[in-house]
Amino acid sequence: MVKSANLCWGQHHHLLRYLRVPAPSRHEAHIGTSYPLPAGCTVAAVRAALTHLVRRHEVLRTVYDLTGTAADGHAWPRQLVQPPAPQPVTEATTEDAVDVIARLTRTPFDLAREWPLRACVVTTGGRLVRLHLVFNHLAFDDVALDRLAAELDELLAARTEGRPAVLDPVEHQPVDLARFEESRTEADLEPSLGHWRDMVKKLPADVFSKRRKASDAAHSASLTVPTLLSAARAIAAREHVWPSAVHLAAYAVTLAAYTGETLVAHRMYTSQRDASGFGGAVTCLSYPTPVLADLGGDPRFSTVVKESAARVSEAMTHAHVPYDRVYELVAEKGVRVVAELNFLDNAPRSCRTKRDRYAVNAAPADWAHAGSDSYLRVYEWADGITLALQALDAVMDAEAVEQFLRGYARLVEAHREPGTDLRVSEAAALIGFTPAEPPRIGAREPGRTGAAPAERVLTEVVAEVNGLEHVDPARSYLGAGGRVLRLPRVVEALHERGWSAGLVPFTTVRPLAALAHELVPARG
Repeated sequence: MVKSANLCWGQHHHLLRYLRVPAPSRHEAHIGTSYPLPAGCTVAAVRAALTHLVRRHEVLRTVYDLTGTAADGHAWPRQLVQPPAPQPVTEATTEDAVDVIARLTRTPFDLAREWPLRACVVTTGGRLVRLHLVFNHLAFDDVALDRLAAELDELLAARTEGRPAVLDPVEHQPVDLARFEESRTEADLEPSLGHWRDMVKKLPADVFSKRRKASDAAHSASLTVPTLLSAARAIAAREHVWPSAVHLAAYAVTLAAYTGETLVAHRMYTSQRDASGFGGAVTCLSYPTPVLADLGGDPRFSTVVKESAARVSEAMTHAHVPYDRVYELVAEKGVRVVAELNFLDNAPRSCRTKRDRYAVNAAPADWAHAGSDSYLRVYEWADGITLALQALDAVMDAEAVEQFLRGYARLVEAHREPGTDLRVSEAAALIGFTPAEPPRIGAREPGRTGAAPAERVLTEVVAEVNGLEHVDPARSYLGAGGRVLRLPRVVEALHERGWSAGLVPFTTVRPLAALAHELVPARG
């Protein structure tokens, strides 16, 4: 019998992101790793260990019904847990491994039919030399992957050493978490939703408004600074905060220096694990929450650090809410909060350098479709920090990307010793960006009329899928009462009636009457 439940709240962001990106670019969100193997490990041992994990963790044999209509017609995406079976494993030789792994990595997951793990064993002359795994981010976050890796370590070690494996019990499966979340009432959610509702009211329209230009390019670069680890920890110890608050403050001040704004907003990836009470669940429990930094009054860096610590605490306290509800609050306000920040713990691994290292990476063409303006990852190693920044050229050119990274590092290093406590204006001078220009106001899009058949079909479908008695075409999809997680069914229903549309236009503040003009006759 197939178990089912709604998606877990932490999965909402990754589903929406996956669906908005063109299929050929969806691999950008896949998580791939070459997995270390113990001496004497065999292909049979790998197959047995992976199949053991499939039996043990339901997430590894879960598929997703995006429209919800297969279960009860309520048009809400659901997770379906299939019965245990052997984990599919692809075999490749060292001669063809590069091509095989590239195909496994770049092919989009078929969410409705395919389990969220792909495995490839690489052999030479029949001898196992490597295991490569590819994960679907919809089903896993870093914590879940770390647990899975530790269990795979133990299973393979036990098999090669000829002893029983010792694994901790599985307390909760993702369906358990989802059913708990389904039981939560509006009264249960209101304290946290109220926090996010108040936050969204204060968000600026577009933090990059003074820098934004027309461009389709994108840039990616990274800066590794070994000494940045001790500098951030020294500041954190002095201010009695976690190092994440130091990085959040440095990011906000650097962003303000670049944009010329004193009210800066971005999104910070936040875990729902502690707030949910299901911390050990092997699934995805993270999503980007809005963060607002008010730097008016030219505060000192120590003040920004303390305020950032409060923002981190608030985000963690109010993290366990349905992401689609937070997304809808932001979308209804019509603001752009698409600068993203993520902290990633890579310890105990080494950054493998004793000196600063700057690298220009390949242009992130696939990431550029994901809907973000910029994405900064802060990797903490055992012996250093790597700052990795991706940015659309529309908001930040290649030179500005480098200056942003070096300025961020310079700002943190400057505050290593207690004698330095720069004001925001002084930090901006240290970072050295040329002042941002006034906003560039473009021509308004001329109004359009017509497309009456498409408008009628669109409003009928939106009403039907969302259970609404009436839909006003002068309002946006969300403003008319549409729910973002019902969009897969909206798109499917439009196709059934002969019209084609994507998800992205529906999450804007544009009225449905205007969106009707973008519907095109469906093919096939």
